[in-house]
Formats: sequence, C-alpha cells, structure tokens
Amino acid sequence: MQFFNQVFIRVSAVVALLFICQSAIAKLERRMAIEIDANTIHFAIADVNKKTDKIYRHLDYGSLEAGFYDDLSSSDNRFFSSSMLKKAQKLFQKLRTRQEHFKAVKVRAIATDIFREAHNAEELVQKIRRTTGIDIRILSPEEEDRMDFFSAFMVTDHSETPVVWDIGKESFQLIISDPKTGPFAHKGDFGSVSFMEYLKEVVQNKPTHFLGSLPPISTKELEAGITFARYLARRTPVIIRKELKKDKVKITGIGSVFQESFAEDITRQRMSLDRGKLEKYILDQASSSDTNETSLSSAILVFGFMEELDISQMFISDHNSTVGMLEFPILWH
Repeated sequence: MQFFNQVFIRVSAVVALLFICQSAIAKLERRMAIEIDANTIHFAIADVNKKTDKIYRHLDYGSLEAGFYDDLSSSDNRFFSSSMLKKAQKLFQKLRTRQEHFKAVKVRAIATDIFREAHNAEELVQKIRRTTGIDIRILSPEEEDRMDFFSAFMVTDHSETPVVWDIGKESFQLIISDPKTGPFAHKGDFGSVSFMEYLKEVVQNKPTHFLGSLPPISTKELEAGITFARYLARRTPVIIRKELKKDKVKITGIGSVFQESFAEDITRQRMSLDRGKLEKYILDQASSSDTNETSLSSAILVFGFMEELDISQMFISDHNSTVGMLEFPILWH
C-alpha cells in the first residue's frame, strides 16, 4: 500500500508539472520586432508572455545595413532613390525568411525620423507590404516619444533617481521620470553625425562629406569642440539639472553612441563610463590619423556634457529600443 501511495504521488507530481508547463507555453507568443534607424534595420525575436508582455526567452537578434540616411542625404529632393527601394525590398525579404524560420506569429516594424523626412517613404512601405506582407508603421514624433520613454526606463533597474541619456545621429534626449509630472524629456538637435559635421565644417573649415577627414584635430580645435558641446549642455532645463544633482542619481546611457563607438574602447565591459578615462581617450585619439572620426566626435560631445553638467560617472546599458519593442504593449494589443 505504501509503495502504491509513493507511485501515485510521483505520477501526480509529473502530471501537475506537465499541466503547469502547458499553461506557461499557452501564455507565450512568439514576436518579431523590426526597427529602422538612420542606416540600419535592427530585428529581435523572442517568446513573450501575452498577459504580462515580459520576455520569457530570447531567440534571435541582429541587424542589416541599409543606408537610408546616406541615400536620402545625397538626394536633392529628399526622395529615396530607386536603388534604395530595391535594396530595402531585398532586405525585408531576408527578414521575412527569418520570421518564417523562427515561426514568429506576430511581426511589428517601425520607422521614425528618416522615413518621416523622405517624400516617397509611403511608396517604399507599400512595396515592402506587397512583397513581404510586413507592414512598416511610421511613428509620429509623439508616438516615438512614448516608446522612447518606455524603452528608456526599462534599463534603469528601478533606481531611486533615474536619468536616461540617448544620443542618435541627429539628436539627443535626456529623460527623467518625475514622480509628480511623469516622464519628461529634453531634446537637442545635435547627435553624433550632426556634431561631427559641425566640427568639420565650422571648427576645421573642411568639407563634411569626406570620410576620415576629422582627425588629427589640434588642441585649439578640440577646445572649440568641447566649448560648443558645453554650450549645448547649458540648455538643459532646471528640472533635469535638479535630478542630476541628487545623491542617488543613476545616469544610464543607451543607444549606439554609448553601446558601440568610443564606449567599447573605454569601458571594455560596457558597464560604466568615467569622465577622467573619457578625457584621456580623447587626448590620445585627437592626434592619431587612424582614429574613427565618429567615435572621436561622439566622445567630445559626451565629454562636454559631462563637464558642463558635472557628471563624473554614468552607466552603459546593453538594452536597446528594438528589444524594448517586444515588450511595448501598444504595439501588440
């Protein structure tokens, strides 16, 4: 009788475990998120809990080089070229194949400012929809802000005083979450590319379109670049400055400028960025002709801000907006 009871208990436990596993699987939904930025198409695939919108298991992540920004910049009338339209369709065919391989049941694709600027962006969207079935949603500035807020605060680890700093190619954002007013963002018109163009055209009096023409940069030019970055930082609203001065403030950098670029060379583990080490990196790279010009100009931009706003250290997150899309409820429900 005792033996029978033990067997019964074991069988019951196995059945219960199988039931729990089946229930958990039933709640999962395989999603694919596609995000188009200036020159790159990012994608991520994961199993996500449908009720909580939290990622259960990551399956795939990567990017495809597209060149939307470069193509549009070379156009006099702000139209994507015919070759760009064809290239984009081929890239989305690859994404469609990836979706089928991983059996993703839902796909969401978004585009932001680069598609808002292109006069024939809708033509490109329609071509991709017809050939692949993937529908690209061009976000309005307001929709983009909402997603940025959501993505930004996913990386703060619920710290007491979170500040998120995101730098793109043409703009930057400093974002706080005020307990009374909610999320608040200060946006600036200069990003990694536009700041580099300023250094070339205004500070060095060089053509902006020549790659690799920024370094070497003289001490006088370097000082001028840092001064301009500090000028941009002085526009930071008082509400954000107050947050930055709090004892337990945690400043988190997101986006390619912090996750790639100069930060990889300085932080190694991509965890924290020290102002002193950043200054040393700039001085070392300024005199070298082998320096990556985008990394150097981005480092100067960040250093100027850190000096002006008295930021001695910040943290680098490996979280990105594409992964954040997978958990953004508005896109999926």
